[in-house]
Amino acid sequence: MKHRILIALLCCVCISASGQGGMYGAQAGMGYTPGYASRLTPAVEAYYLHKVMYHFYAGGSLFFQRYSFKTDVGSGAAHYGNVLSMEQRSSYIFLSPKVDYAINYRSYFHVFATFGLGVRVGGRELSYTHSPIWTTPGGTPYGADTLAVNTSYNLPGTKARFGFGLAERIPTLRFWNIMLSQEVGFMPGSLSKGPYALSTPYVCFQVGIMHKYPQVFVEY
Repeated sequence: MKHRILIALLCCVCISASGQGGMYGAQAGMGYTPGYASRLTPAVEAYYLHKVMYHFYAGGSLFFQRYSFKTDVGSGAAHYGNVLSMEQRSSYIFLSPKVDYAINYRSYFHVFATFGLGVRVGGRELSYTHSPIWTTPGGTPYGADTLAVNTSYNLPGTKARFGFGLAERIPTLRFWNIMLSQEVGFMPGSLSKGPYALSTPYVCFQVGIMHKYPQVFVEY
């Protein structure tokens, strides 16, 4: 009799469970700007993503990237005072919402997108001008050289950025994973407030670790 009562009570209890979870991680690597003559620069990211629905995650990212490139801006014959080329080394930190979707059953591959706002945390800009070596007593310039002028005041203090990428997950022990990430990012508008429009994507390759955790909420 007692067993029947216990079974009846268990049958009357409504149990609903919804499995949720998320993941957080950090990664670092190198990036470059394919639009100009570029040097490899560091790229570092930390992120947190919460599972919204099946294979879909949403959260935030803190991303550091650095530009380092040089490009010619002059055209035609060089005249004294003309800017011939520009060199820029600028660093930004971006705080961005991030979405991620696992594209296969075991979540070995992820596609993701970010969009956010960043602030400049360092850098400089040099404008190389066509300048005379010296001037004769009659006021006629003689000879020519290239003079580097510091135009760092043209660097934007804040910039928007959006990016798209693909990541590969390599499972290790328990809930820890190795992540391989490839991303291309864009900052709309010019990278300089001067008269020359400097715009280029930023491509980076990163390696990091990610912890994926499950959560189960049970309601009675």
